[in-house]
Amino acid sequence: MLDEGRKLAAQQNITNIDWRRGDSTTLLGMNLEPVLLTVMGAAFHWMDRDRTLRDLDQLIEPNGAVVLASGGAPGDLEPAPWLQVITDVRTRYLGPARRAGSSTYTHPKERHRDVLARSPFSTVETAHWDRVVTRTLDEVVGLQFSYSYSSPAQLGDRKDAFERDLRQALTDFNPDGRFEELVRTEAIIATRP
Repeated sequence: MLDEGRKLAAQQNITNIDWRRGDSTTLLGMNLEPVLLTVMGAAFHWMDRDRTLRDLDQLIEPNGAVVLASGGAPGDLEPAPWLQVITDVRTRYLGPARRAGSSTYTHPKERHRDVLARSPFSTVETAHWDRVVTRTLDEVVGLQFSYSYSSPAQLGDRKDAFERDLRQALTDFNPDGRFEELVRTEAIIATRP
């Protein structure tokens, strides 16, 4: 990712990015200068959220903020009915537990807002933007292969059979091959009181 980021920045003649390799457990050992803003995507749920926010408290300037950008918490939106078709096929191939690498994943029960509210960044605001996205059958199938929990690596030699069964199940559900979904973009903005 770093190599790709450097390449894209060079193509755009962007020279003011300091590229670093690290993760939430190495923040304090990376010799970072103070920052005004830290933006994280959905990966925040993989971190030790309390520790990460304590560490960020040492790195973020007094008037700075943490922003969590994601699709919102599971269950915030009513899922499109065709998503259950995908879940049913995926479950037949990979079982009911959501895959994550060589293990499984369960989303944390405690919401990000609640973790932030007890952190040094306890003033929390949320903004969200909803839109309807329409995808073709090919786009829906391709999207499943982009997810870590239904990637070709997870499916192995059953990938082609999964794809065939998924295409058939989705076509049976909606023969016109167009699938609408309400999609949310959410930003949780957290500052110090």
